[in-house]
Amino acid sequence: MGCPLAPLSTGFIRPQLASGGYRVALVGEAGGADEAEEGAPFVGRAGGRLTRLIELAGLDRSLFDIWNVTWCRPPDNKLEGQPYEGGAINHCRKQHWDRLIDRVSVIVPMGNVPLAAFTGRKGILSTRGYVRPGPGTTHLVPTVHPSFIERGMSKWSSAFINDIQKAVLIAREGLPIELTNYVLDPLPGEAYEWAKRYRASLNNDPTIRLAYDIETPGKGEDEEALSDDDDPTFTIWRIGFSFEPFGALSVPWRPEYMAAIRLLLEGDGEKVVWNAGFDNPRIVSNGVAINGLVHDGMVAWHILQSDLPKKLGFVATFATPFQPEWKHLSHSRPAFYNATDADVELRSFLHIERELKRVGLWKVYQDDVLDLDPILRHMSRVGVLIDQDVRFEKAVQLAAKQTEVLAGLEARVPLSARRWDPPQGFVRAPAETEGLISIEVEASVKRCDRCGLINPTKPHFKTLKRPTAKKPQNPCAGACPVVRQEKVIRFARLVPFKPSREQLIRYQLALGRPVPTTKDKKTGERRATMNEKAVKEMIRKFGEVDPLYAGVLEYRELDKLGGTYIGRPA
Repeated sequence: MGCPLAPLSTGFIRPQLASGGYRVALVGEAGGADEAEEGAPFVGRAGGRLTRLIELAGLDRSLFDIWNVTWCRPPDNKLEGQPYEGGAINHCRKQHWDRLIDRVSVIVPMGNVPLAAFTGRKGILSTRGYVRPGPGTTHLVPTVHPSFIERGMSKWSSAFINDIQKAVLIAREGLPIELTNYVLDPLPGEAYEWAKRYRASLNNDPTIRLAYDIETPGKGEDEEALSDDDDPTFTIWRIGFSFEPFGALSVPWRPEYMAAIRLLLEGDGEKVVWNAGFDNPRIVSNGVAINGLVHDGMVAWHILQSDLPKKLGFVATFATPFQPEWKHLSHSRPAFYNATDADVELRSFLHIERELKRVGLWKVYQDDVLDLDPILRHMSRVGVLIDQDVRFEKAVQLAAKQTEVLAGLEARVPLSARRWDPPQGFVRAPAETEGLISIEVEASVKRCDRCGLINPTKPHFKTLKRPTAKKPQNPCAGACPVVRQEKVIRFARLVPFKPSREQLIRYQLALGRPVPTTKDKKTGERRATMNEKAVKEMIRKFGEVDPLYAGVLEYRELDKLGGTYIGRPA
């Protein structure tokens, strides 16, 4: 079978093969116009970016094997999502890949298309940097495509550099085997013995840190996006601990484990957590104190790498380079997932601490975080004197502004996108209809099958035994009522518009616009969303013709100010 791209393509791009070298292959998607003209991979703009990134990593491009999953240039440089994508990749896999894979120890798929070609899955931003088995005896270290960085995403350069350095290290020295010792859901007495071992270790070495991590409804991979009010229930499902690398404990948050949990958290030793603003208030509100100096690893990472994502799953690819992927296990293996979180938090913070000291930023962390945090916590406990009259005045002003913004939003929403109550309208027309709207609905209507009268009563069908000229026979005598679905006009009460998820989704559907979705971290399924990211995407697409989306963000900001900081007027 010939290559599906052959009749459509405009060039054949041969691999660039190193003589000796790192035994690492950098694998892209497909060649572009420059590559097709020269017959070599990565010689255009993306190739120039690739060369600069390799040089910044302290490596030599000529010592890498470089090729694409397809060797022909696709039409208009488009391969991903096209009907010929799978066929073209499979053809090149059968014709070319074996001899290229045998040359190397590590393969670096660059971008979603190569990632899917080797693993059957996409999602490069959540997968990059993690080591996984490759074909034969090789290892895969996925990373982003240089063209992705070239298109204004230069902050991902350090991730690319980190990934190819890791690939070269594995090819040279092999993949280290890191064994873990996790204690998962032990008996309460065994958990207490684990806690006693930590306290004994702390007595022998007061410098050791205890990392902890809680699991709650709604908490998943995106730690950096969570805030103190994301889960108003403050429910805790389980908690994990680690005080030595590759060791951890995970237990359910239940009364029988409270003795061990208190022994661990209420000790005076230093602690490590990821996003203290989320975990700590929930622990304290559940009646457990957290003593000792608390390091927030997420904050420390932000000081070290301020332009990079702060979620633990991302940081781990830098700080714990050979840690296998685990963030996808939150639903299937919750105890292991929680223990890994605690272990990776500890190891990541130890790495971040070393790096902060190496680059001279530890003092910044000490002054701006460690020294300031006790002052802020004291202020939080003591509180700040508030002029209640001024606060009430500001709350009234804020509420008036919010009402004004909401009225502006409501005026822009067509009736087809509004909700009314009851959904089928009032079956009996109200005596007072002022302020109500007329709606057309499908309803079951009972009629006389002869004259069509709606809701006929029994006398309507009465048969006269002795009709006379003065009192003739009932024209509907012997007829019967029939029920059928008809369109009817009814009155309903218009529900006030608020920019909630449900009502914004109705707005999207009414205007024939796409409904944004997000991946549910627990189930893996996609669900409709109108969160801040989705609304901003709508502003980008439709903001010039539809000011409603910008108004939604303004309303939500005012609502946050009123509900969290200023208060609402009584």
